[in-house]
Amino acid sequence: MYIGRTLEEKPIPMDQFNPGNVVQVAREYLATLTGSRQRQILENFIEHAEAECGGRYEELMASCSQERQVYAAYGAGADYSAYLPQDYTALTQHYRNLIAANIYLIHMEVEKLIVGEDELVVEGIVHQLHSGAMIETIHGIRMDDPAAVYQLTKRTCIFFVFDPAGKGAGELAYSNGPTTAADIVKVDPAKVPPAFWRNPLAPAVG
Repeated sequence: MYIGRTLEEKPIPMDQFNPGNVVQVAREYLATLTGSRQRQILENFIEHAEAECGGRYEELMASCSQERQVYAAYGAGADYSAYLPQDYTALTQHYRNLIAANIYLIHMEVEKLIVGEDELVVEGIVHQLHSGAMIETIHGIRMDDPAAVYQLTKRTCIFFVFDPAGKGAGELAYSNGPTTAADIVKVDPAKVPPAFWRNPLAPAVG
């Protein structure tokens, strides 16, 4: 699947921000596929993406292979890639940290989606919400307000790999360079999605 044009790398208006966008695109593409292995892979990708964008940790881990995992982030800088998981045990902590850190709300503008026998490739523009404090922790960029919410926008191409059972076995991501201040804009507090303030792994109150 290819939309036929190159997407511009720019922030998305928050009234269009939809963490389920990549799932919607994938479901539409699934309806066009007839190969059983391709459908198996794309169905797993949908399950994985839907669980991640909803912060549903147990479902997210169930979509991942316990046999093997390989993660890399080419272009993001060596320091970033060094902390990525390389087995299922490390992956369980990786995804728990991702959700707990409140960086699971991601809108993926899909430009290309390709499904093979062992890999799925998605390219487009990723828009991810972070607190100012988390941007400094992850990317080393100090924002003017650590408590504010920011949108990070980056062109990314991700190769998802799968095991023989069709479970997700890793992600190899490619970007056009490390994140800089030019990739980040502050979000109007009135337009921050309510889900950002309701972290699914936060302790229950009351």
